[in-house]
Amino acid sequence: MANAGNHYPQRGQRRNARLTMCALRVYLAGQWQSGEQVALLPAQFNYLKNVLRLSDGERITVFNGANRVAEGVVTFDKKSGQVTLGEPFEQSVESPLETHLLQAMGKGEKMDWVVQKAVELGVSRITPITTQRSVVELKGERADKRHGRFIDITISACEQSGRNFIPLIDPITPFEQALSLAAGCEMKWILHPKITATNPMPTAPPRSIAVLIGPEGGFTQTEIATACAQGFTPITLGPRVLRTETAPIVALTALQLRFGDFTPR
Repeated sequence: MANAGNHYPQRGQRRNARLTMCALRVYLAGQWQSGEQVALLPAQFNYLKNVLRLSDGERITVFNGANRVAEGVVTFDKKSGQVTLGEPFEQSVESPLETHLLQAMGKGEKMDWVVQKAVELGVSRITPITTQRSVVELKGERADKRHGRFIDITISACEQSGRNFIPLIDPITPFEQALSLAAGCEMKWILHPKITATNPMPTAPPRSIAVLIGPEGGFTQTEIATACAQGFTPITLGPRVLRTETAPIVALTALQLRFGDFTPR
């Protein structure tokens, strides 16, 4: 499944009054129009008809991953399904703060969990990275397969959380190359549990911030120096050492509280 977009939403494109749509939400790519009949993907057909046991004529909400939303009516054949769309409209629940998470790959399902929760917390972009101390090294077809899984998790998290914009999920990227992807962010932080300096706070809310988080064994001194040379500032999230899958959730939550969803603009 291809990624749905590679751009941030516009800051002015915020919540509107049309929040009474059906709770059951499905992602359907494209710039569809009112009255258009759009085919469900096989997995969507199976889920709606065989798992949820929807019947012909039941209503769902659809979104295209770029803040386009509509109510739709489902109909099913034996092996396929369609949605007939109502009048589409624009609806964004995006944060005014653009957050770019650069996250070292973790063992097993840790990275899946990070992707899911980061999307629920409003992340704008995720770059999975490999580092000198990475315990997960995926290349070629295996890396492509994992990237596709991250995109699927992202879409599911948007369906569940009510987001109508699908964040950009980069392929698994080497450390130094990943740093360059965050060049446009106003603020750039690298999490470092042993830093003793006071965490810097901007005088005005930033429009964008990149957060760089290391693997289980942490970044090497060389990696920290490289990141700092590219504008990243070392910060700590407190006196306790957080696990690699915990740190991004704490960081994103703190940023949304301080500069994002709950900050008057």
